[in-house]
Amino acid sequence: MRIQRAAQCEFSLIGSRPRMHGWSGCAAQRGFNLFELLTAIAILGIVTALAVPSFQSISINSSLSTQTNELVSSLRLARSEAAKQGLNVTVCSANAGLTACSDSADWSTGWLVVDNGGTVLNVREALPATTATEMTVVGATGRIVFNRNGFTGSARTIKLCGPTNSAQRARGVIISVDGRVRLATDSNNNSINEDRSGNDLGCP
Repeated sequence: MRIQRAAQCEFSLIGSRPRMHGWSGCAAQRGFNLFELLTAIAILGIVTALAVPSFQSISINSSLSTQTNELVSSLRLARSEAAKQGLNVTVCSANAGLTACSDSADWSTGWLVVDNGGTVLNVREALPATTATEMTVVGATGRIVFNRNGFTGSARTIKLCGPTNSAQRARGVIISVDGRVRLATDSNNNSINEDRSGNDLGCP
């Protein structure tokens, strides 16, 4: 019915002498009424409420993956430089100024790759502190040292945790005694990555 009235209104308006009753009828059919407008707003609110948590989850997972990959790159750089220089190269938690090792087990302050002479080869700034991307690196001593053979002397797992400390979101970086670096994986398909011993990662 509205489509027919709209067509009639258009016809009456394009004539040489538009009729006033045709114009008023056309005006009455334009836009939404109050009920339709409120319904549209309510639907928009519901869709937004459902979409925001999903977006935050994607943002957290993406940021965790990025930070994990950057940590892997730093560790592999240190191992490569140790073999190239024939000297120890260290990956360590950074101080507030990102100029020296802090020897803290909390790597969320950022980390450094430092050669045997104290030269900083690589800097990773502090992890984002926003609610959606806040992360803490746990399970590591203040420094990891690669010798000239690329070995670390002890195996370990470094964990990166999201703001909710959810085990399902935990990322892990596994370093073997011979210095090989790899990402933790979920071998038993329970949606939780595992440490070097096959145990589920937990946060914190």
